[in-house]
Amino acid sequence: MSGRAREIGFRVAVALLCLALLEGGLRAFGLPEADACWAPKEAYWTPDAELGFAYRPGARVAGGVVNALGLRGPVPARAKPPGTRRVLFVGDSTTWGWGVAEHETYWAIAAQRLAAAGGARVEPLVAAAPGYSSHQSRVLLRRMLAWRPDDVVLLVGAYNDRRRRVYYPDAAIPARMQRRTGAPHRLRAAVAAELAADKLGGWIDRHLRDPHGIARVPPAAFEANVRAMLAATRSAGARALVLVPPYAARRRERPPPAAAYEEILTRLAREHGAPELALAPVLVGCARDELCLPDGIHPDAEGHRRIGDAVAAALGAA
Repeated sequence: MSGRAREIGFRVAVALLCLALLEGGLRAFGLPEADACWAPKEAYWTPDAELGFAYRPGARVAGGVVNALGLRGPVPARAKPPGTRRVLFVGDSTTWGWGVAEHETYWAIAAQRLAAAGGARVEPLVAAAPGYSSHQSRVLLRRMLAWRPDDVVLLVGAYNDRRRRVYYPDAAIPARMQRRTGAPHRLRAAVAAELAADKLGGWIDRHLRDPHGIARVPPAAFEANVRAMLAATRSAGARALVLVPPYAARRRERPPPAAAYEEILTRLAREHGAPELALAPVLVGCARDELCLPDGIHPDAEGHRRIGDAVAAALGAA
């Protein structure tokens, strides 16, 4: 063997040894801790090929119990009983009912008000969970349309869409989940390298490209999600009600600005002929830390009651 060949062989052996030591160290310390979406793993999460993460049935999360669908609330039979009105509520932790009992959620209250006013049975369906963005909402809406709702209430774009992505945009979740099952992802070093590349990409987007691109769901992707949800609702023969969420003053101007998401919701609702309901006037007390929990984001029981009353009135007029 020539000296050149021995040198190459030695360097390859050193590189493999370094990789083995890196792999061993990562495994010893349980790194990397990130899952295939945007946050560390939680005991109540389970992987989902489209959502990225779903909630384990039976787990207790933020005041609620996860049902058989990985969501909250009742799970009626798919066949809708005659004379029953079904309303599908799509959203995030606010629609889930973060920090309030199930009977205090705005969707439970809206269903009660509608039933009392119309005399017919009203079944609420919930397609929402903490941490979900419009990406997950779009997936859940498509799945839940199998229950043939008469109405769909959309509350999206409040917080999670604008949240800074930790690794990559939510739109990349399905591809990343598929890649996660491949052989290279059995190596912790490969996963760590991918996460490092994602972090570098986020820094480049934030400082050298479009600062709006650092969001989990940038405005352009948000518009595509909302447009798809409204189109799917109409194709299913259901009526849509678009809720425009309130935004805490301290979070309104951070990039991407809340106004961009508000404009998209309002414009698309009008394009699709769907009524819209602005929640800022309904929850005006949140600016004074009233009607909201101490986090200043989620409505308290009284805030939910007001939203439920407003939603019932809007649906009753539809």
